[in-house]
Amino acid sequence: MERLGEIMANWLYQSRRELKLLWLRHGSLTTNKLSLYLIVLFGIVPLTLYFIITGHSYSLVQIAGSYLFVVFLFVVTLLLVITWFKSEALFKTNVQGFSFLQLSPSRIDIGYFGFAPEDVENLMKLVNGLPVEQKIVIKETPRNKQSGNVRFLFTFLDLIVRGGIFRLDTQPKESLSRLIMERFMFQNTEINPSTLPSSYSKWCSATQQGSYDEVRKDISKALGIL
Repeated sequence: MERLGEIMANWLYQSRRELKLLWLRHGSLTTNKLSLYLIVLFGIVPLTLYFIITGHSYSLVQIAGSYLFVVFLFVVTLLLVITWFKSEALFKTNVQGFSFLQLSPSRIDIGYFGFAPEDVENLMKLVNGLPVEQKIVIKETPRNKQSGNVRFLFTFLDLIVRGGIFRLDTQPKESLSRLIMERFMFQNTEINPSTLPSSYSKWCSATQQGSYDEVRKDISKALGIL
């Protein structure tokens, strides 16, 4: 068994190596071409080696049927994989490429955030990658009289986005701004996009210094993720 494991590991290593080289040489490979290479490399080649190594006598019908079955199996499998990843990509276009923690509406402290029922519904759609018709209204807390606080919103997103939003590169930071403009607003007022870059930089600096540690704890508790 150990020897067989070494042989299989070596074969898998060589296969992955060839795929890497193939990808580097043909950086513009389409999905169809890549699928064809995978079928040949992992389907046709191993089956051919099996027929050669076993030494058994097979009829032409058996050989042809085996190849057709393997190709059909790989085509169905690759189609399912492609379909899944395409659907994931479509989900991400609704949230600018971000993925989110799964939240439970029953655990969210609506009073802390001052959320209306439709805000919670839209928040659930956001974290599940679904489009919404209404923006989520953000208040810092219902106790203050501010229409909203963008740094509070950054902290909120930092806690629900997988991997957080701290110190993003230029492109993800632009995606974050689009996400905020498309999905959030303050009470009775839209968020000013021109203030987002400077507010984000100040939020990062303040977060690094621990200025929002208590707020983070409060938000985590109110979201039911603490």
